[in-house]
Amino acid sequence: MDGFFRRDGGQSLVELALTLPLLVFAILGGADMARAFALQIAVENGSRAGAESYAIDSTPTNAEAQTAVINEINRTPTANASASNVTVLKKQADGTTNCVSPPTVATPCFVSVRVQYGWSTVIAWPIVPNGGTFDRTTTIRTFY
Repeated sequence: MDGFFRRDGGQSLVELALTLPLLVFAILGGADMARAFALQIAVENGSRAGAESYAIDSTPTNAEAQTAVINEINRTPTANASASNVTVLKKQADGTTNCVSPPTVATPCFVSVRVQYGWSTVIAWPIVPNGGTFDRTTTIRTFY
């Protein structure tokens, strides 16, 4: 009987040695995917927050919109956004003509806030991409 139990213990050790790397790979890969998903949502929310901040303020500035974006993105753990990630443009509906002040019904003005945020995985994975750039633009009509 003693030999029977010793063989089972060796078998379990071999099975653990074979499955443990797969388990660790799955856990770390899942954590990287969850982090990327959280950053994607943060970039989307930041773009919306910046455009909304600019659109509803009676005296909007680009710096104010950038600050709203940065504050929103940096609420996410591991995110480190800066003003260089944010572009704010104020144009008419065609996207190229400058706005008239104040905007009218015939010549509405729109603010577009574009956020580009680069990210990379925690671990350099073989074969799969180890990073990318999240890019989101939100456009809202302004009234001032």
